[in-house]
Amino acid sequence: MRPTSLAVPFVASVLVLANACGGSGSSTGDDTTPPPFDPIALASEVSQPELEKTIAELSAMPTRYTLTQGDETARDYLVGRGRALGFEPQLDPFQVAGQTATNVILKLPGTVTPEVVYIFSAHYDSTSATPMTLAPGADDNATGVASVLEAARVLSQRSLRSSVWFVFTAAEEQGSLGSKHMAQWLKADGVDVRGVIAPDMIGYWPLGMADKFDILGDDASKFLVDQMSAVATQLGVEHKVWIQHGYCYGDDHTMFQEAGFPAITPMDCVEAHNLSAGEDTPHYHQVSDTSATLYMPFTTKVAGVIVATLAQLGTPAP
Repeated sequence: MRPTSLAVPFVASVLVLANACGGSGSSTGDDTTPPPFDPIALASEVSQPELEKTIAELSAMPTRYTLTQGDETARDYLVGRGRALGFEPQLDPFQVAGQTATNVILKLPGTVTPEVVYIFSAHYDSTSATPMTLAPGADDNATGVASVLEAARVLSQRSLRSSVWFVFTAAEEQGSLGSKHMAQWLKADGVDVRGVIAPDMIGYWPLGMADKFDILGDDASKFLVDQMSAVATQLGVEHKVWIQHGYCYGDDHTMFQEAGFPAITPMDCVEAHNLSAGEDTPHYHQVSDTSATLYMPFTTKVAGVIVATLAQLGTPAP
């Protein structure tokens, strides 16, 4: 099933059109037309309070486990947040154990090559030892969702040559089913997806500002890893890159990779999957995965790197 648009107030549609056309001002073609913006500068526009607000509101839902009422509440929350930013949310339903789960898509059309698409995606479901009743999922993955919403807020005020889709996938904890479903129809429809960024857990930094975030990819997505690494270096954000590795296979980004789309994931805990590395994530899939365990100053830096990278990929348009 393909995604369908929801009925939205007229003002939201007007905002989307204004964004797609490069803002509310008209282009005269004279020397007063401002130059394209600097993608790197957008990193400073990422708001820590905005990120904290989203994470707090999502993790305050007792659980977002797939097919619970909390999962539906989270879906409706994301639809509402998308509308508030001026987007027309699209729902992308699919089946999980005979019931319906739903991806949510916000589209920012490109002004020059709208058929070229870059995707910024994060799963919004959560899990724990008691998933049906309590699974706050602050790091996993309210942090990723918050960064996608913040990118949508920042980039909705800019014009990009190519299209950017801000995506919230469902049922990741059941085997990345939402991203797998989406990747399948994107491939079947021949959508020209040039790159996917899918953060999963970017909030647990036990070393504070001395920590490093991980950028995972594969051979086909090495150019995306390299681009994000270059942005992080320019912004002074410490990081590590992983191309040949055996970590996190089965996460959302690998579903896009399997469908033939270049995809990477920034995250906080790659080496925790290798017990000999000495890295630990004590709150992973636990009821203790709350906002209190996160270090938001570094999360904000990482989100800034992602937003700047995404703006570079979409290419600023005047």
